[in-house]
Amino acid sequence: MKAKELVEQINAAKIASPHRLDNAIDMNGIAKVTEQDLDEHRWYIVGTIVYKVGNEFFGVSGPVSLKSESMTWNDVMMDCIAFEMTEVPSVTYVKKQWPT
Repeated sequence: MKAKELVEQINAAKIASPHRLDNAIDMNGIAKVTEQDLDEHRWYIVGTIVYKVGNEFFGVSGPVSLKSESMTWNDVMMDCIAFEMTEVPSVTYVKKQWPT
């Protein structure tokens, strides 16, 4: 299945958390790549989980963590949003070693 079709299915399903994605679509052939753009609120954390299907990528943004054991994903009252994504290679640098 193509990322665009999966995005449409996810948005139509109105899921409460990216962790409930398997309730909306068949996860066969879909791999979780990373979690990014974390935004911390008082009772929960919102973020984007990036998935890969074939050579395409899509993201699902919504509540990824709850800070209270008495809460459920539905208590956040936020539907997830899915969208297509593209991979952007980047370069980073680290120190070799401190001089001794």
